[in-house]
Amino acid sequence: MAGELLVEHRGSVLWLTLNRPERHNAINGAMTAALVEALGEASTDKSVRAIILTGAGERTFCSGADLKDQSSMFASAGGSNPIGNVLRAIQACSKLVIARLNGSALAGGLGLVAACDLAYAADHAKFGLPEVRVGVFPMMIATRLTRQIPERRFREMAYLGDTIGTGEAERYGLINRAVPAAELDTLIQSVLDKLMLGAPGAISAGKQALSEMQDMPQAERLAFAERMIATLGGSTEAREGRAAFAEKRKPGWVLSGDEV
Repeated sequence: MAGELLVEHRGSVLWLTLNRPERHNAINGAMTAALVEALGEASTDKSVRAIILTGAGERTFCSGADLKDQSSMFASAGGSNPIGNVLRAIQACSKLVIARLNGSALAGGLGLVAACDLAYAADHAKFGLPEVRVGVFPMMIATRLTRQIPERRFREMAYLGDTIGTGEAERYGLINRAVPAAELDTLIQSVLDKLMLGAPGAISAGKQALSEMQDMPQAERLAFAERMIATLGGSTEAREGRAAFAEKRKPGWVLSGDEV
């Protein structure tokens, strides 16, 4: 359905807004397909430096899968899971995906938060895994959250349907920071301003490297890092960065960056 995902370019930043506030921004098949498409297109769009993923309204970022669309949300003809496809798309996207949490993130919505590269929340947000209360289990979300939330706490949340607040979420590293809702956009802007000072190619390469190194043995990880830094060190960006440092000027990617 048109309008379920709002796609807006604001300078060099792509804003993706889950736009079903009447359903607490619950994810349905159309929304997952639109998210995968938008993330894929942004990944190859040189004009996009970062992606903001947020929800419409002030109460809920995303309440998870729409249970009224369960025939398509728990499986697909090809055997893949629609929310799983979004998690893959976020990970594969060459641009940083930043969660702007206007409200609570539950079930699959919490999975989206865990998949994003950075996450910032309004301090009234809650985070929870209520799936067992409707007869399922947070299978897809577990693939991300078991790396972020201590195992005992994750099990408690998953088995009991518990929720946590922003304080606990920040302690676990599930979100980077929480602020009063009125300050959220100021925080997001400050993050974007800092991000634009970094070399886009280096950031993209770093995101890919961090993902690939995650499950490597230490020796393999070090060898991989050596190859990556050698490639980056000889790149056009790195040469420009060194020249700008020596000449005490801003590098070209800052000068040419759009307003965010």
